[in-house]
This record gives sequence, structure tokens and C-alpha cells, in this order.
Amino acid sequence: MAKENTRRRKHFIAVLGTGNYTPCTYFLEEQTCDTKFVQEAVLKLACGELCAEDRVTICLTEGARRQNWEDRGYTQREIENHKGAEGETYEGLHTVLKRCLGEKNIRIEEKDIATGQNSREIARMFSEIYEVIDEEEEIYFDVTHGLRNIPMLVMAVLEYAKVTKNISIGGTYYGAFEVGETDQETKKKRVPIYDLSFYHMIMNWSNAANSFIKYGHGDEINELADEKWRVIAPTVPKEQKNQMGEMSGNLNNVAKKLQEFTASIETGRGNAEYNQSVKKCYENYTAQKKTTSEKLIEEYYPFRELLDKIEHKMEVFKDAESNLEVGMAVVDWCIDNHMVQQGYTALEETVKTFLCEKIGAPQDKEFWRETVVKRLCSGLYNVVEKDSEAMNRSFEDWKIFLQKAGERDRRIENRQIQDGLEKGTELYEMIIGNERHRKLLKLMDQISNRRNDISHFGFTNSTAKAEILKDQLKIRTDEFKEIQKEWDL
Repeated sequence: MAKENTRRRKHFIAVLGTGNYTPCTYFLEEQTCDTKFVQEAVLKLACGELCAEDRVTICLTEGARRQNWEDRGYTQREIENHKGAEGETYEGLHTVLKRCLGEKNIRIEEKDIATGQNSREIARMFSEIYEVIDEEEEIYFDVTHGLRNIPMLVMAVLEYAKVTKNISIGGTYYGAFEVGETDQETKKKRVPIYDLSFYHMIMNWSNAANSFIKYGHGDEINELADEKWRVIAPTVPKEQKNQMGEMSGNLNNVAKKLQEFTASIETGRGNAEYNQSVKKCYENYTAQKKTTSEKLIEEYYPFRELLDKIEHKMEVFKDAESNLEVGMAVVDWCIDNHMVQQGYTALEETVKTFLCEKIGAPQDKEFWRETVVKRLCSGLYNVVEKDSEAMNRSFEDWKIFLQKAGERDRRIENRQIQDGLEKGTELYEMIIGNERHRKLLKLMDQISNRRNDISHFGFTNSTAKAEILKDQLKIRTDEFKEIQKEWDL
């Protein structure tokens, strides 16, 4: 079976200005191009092999079209400054590009744009440039000419199109005429073309940092860590490649461990006995971070700053050792990061952990968490507002249920049932004998109802509004923290 062609259509976009451009030698790494138009140089030196399906778009103001796009005669001032002679034709960029592209039959498109003199014109320029970009193209953009606001605007357009049109950025380039030097042999000015890809990398890191700091997601950081090395590797001197490669590998591992940690919260891996639990993933991350060099080179500056933010955000887990402490840290994390469903799940399970801890029962066994703690507390909640006789009847019903548990599940042994009866009795007496403890029954029911509401996609008899679900997660968490403080008073 033939391999599917995954090549994106290349699209070269440039802004043309109104200047009187001087012929010079542009260079990008070892390649050179003699031309007065940097757009021709970038097209030849940066875009690689082009084919008929690719596109070229030149953005023009009215003045740029007249001055540098169309062929015209030289002005009197240009003739006086020896830029051309009377009767000769000044070749505009349109003619130059047609000759440059030869017989490849590549479309050369014109796009009229505003000058960006005020916010309304800037907004119009944004939409005008954005509209020329098609879905899933590979964009090459030259920002050399035009007004000084153009490069910032282009960066914004491209970042936006990455999300909305799934484009990739082949490169953004700037011909730095002002730093060029005259070649003594050819007497032509040699002008470097700067690759501005690192600016997009910084924006990517900004998005990744925002995703983690505001919403607790580590996926983008993990994706960027590897991409970062691929971007800077070609520019690293040979004698530094081994050291840089090792550093990059360490950072990739840190990013991977961070992604595993956030994924463990997103998927509710709260049981410390599981090898990919929240606790173990946090420990793996902190251990990997210690092996990473503190002296990062300038190219890794965004990562260095982000590591500090990550450490601050994860402080809630720093002293969390027990399942109960880790569970509460996860709940707080979910509240801070708008993870409502995971928050209710973590809160309900952490309440069960709390009660297992209070009666000295195993915290990682379904029998103790569901059959003993949850079943007993659910039954007691239904009669908690009634008299003690009703509560005793509920307790007796639970004991019958427990004694038959072995018939329903052959994995439950008789000895386990006897232990369950003993610990369940201890929990029952603990709850009915203290008004503060009985408050937990109502709280458990409220948390369970909200969790079920979300888990069943709103198809319950007590469906709540989204804002109520979000607000009550924090309220119920605070109530549980208060109950914990009062429990042993």
C-alpha cells in the first residue's frame, strides 16, 4: 500500500512596503540571493522546494502597489539619485516573482490591506491577513517591510490561525538591512535574514504555561519540551551538542513526569498502592526535577521560569503523605483548576478514606470503602432525622446485608465479614453518639448526589445548574475540612 502523502501546502506570505529598495546580497545560513526584494530572497532561501499546489500572497497598501508591485518608469528623483535612467523600466515585485517561480505555475495572489493607523484599521488588517490563510497550510511569512506594527500583527494572526485553521508555521523571517555590511569585493551589501521562529516558540510556551497554571494541564508542556530541542539543535555548536542533548533529555523527562502527574489527577488515580497514582506520579516528578541542571542556557529560559511556577503550584502536594492528605490536596487542586467532575469524585472518595482511617480499616479495598463505610452511612442518613430506634433498625438491616455479602461475592471470606461487622459497629457507635459526627452523613449524601448528577450526564432526578455544581464543590469541601477539625473534640 502506498504511503499517504502528508505534505502540507506551502503558502508564502509577505508584506510589501513603499521604500526605494537597494539591490544587495541576502543570506540565510550558507545560502545567498542577489536581489533588491527581500521577498524574493526569503522565497528562494527559506521555503524549500515548491510545487504547483503551493501559493504566494503579497499584502499591499495602495502606496506599495504603486511604488514597488507594478512595473513603472523611474521618477525624476530616482534618476537624480542614480537609481535608474530615464526611459528604463523599474521592475516591480510582481514581475520579479513571476520570473523567480518560472514554470511552476504557482499562484501569485495580491491582497490589499489597510495601513493600521488606528485600532479599527488594525482589526481590519488582522482579518485581511487572516482571510488569505487556508486550513492546514504550512505558512512562511516575511515581515521585513511595511509599517512597524506589521510584525506584531503577523505574529498574532499566525498564532490565532494555528488554533482555528490548524496551520503549521514553516518560518517567519526578517531581512535585517540595517545590520548588513558591504562586501569589499562585490561592493554589494550583505544582509542577513533572521529566522524569527523562536518568537513563536515563546508564544507556545506562554500558552502551555497558561494551560498549566490556570487549568492544571501538563500536556502542552510535554509536547513543547521535545519540540524545543528540535528547533534549537541545528544551531548548537558541535562541541556543545552532547551536553545540550543530555540537558534536553533531562527536561523532556521532567515534562513527561509532569504530564503523567496531571493525567493521574484528570483520571482519578487516587489509590496510593497503584503504581501510577497521584502520589507516586508526584514523587516521580520531584525526583526527576532534582536531576535537571539548574543552570539552563538562554534558549531554555521559558522552561526555567515555568519550573518555578510549577513548583509553587504543586506546593499543596509537598507535605501530603497519607491517602487522606493526598486526597484533600487533589480536591483543592481540582477546585483551583476548574476540574469539577474530578473534584467531586476525589472528595467523595476522600471522605470514605477519612472514615476508614478513623476505624482503622484498609483504605484500598472496595469491601471496606463501599460495603462497610458507604452502605452503612447511606442507610443511616435515610433515618438520621428520626428516633434512635429507626437508626438501630437501619443498622440491623446493614448487618444482614453484610452477612449475605459472601453469598453475593465469593471473594469475600467469612473472616472479612466478621471484621466488617466489628469495624462497622465501631463506626455506627461513633456516628450516633456525636452530633458533630452525624453532620457527615448529610454531607456524604450531598456530595454523592452531585457526583452522580455529573457522572450520569445530568440524567438524574436532582439535576443542578452548572454554576451550582461548581460553587458547591468548594462549599462542601470547606464543610468537610471543618468536620475533620471538629471530629476528635
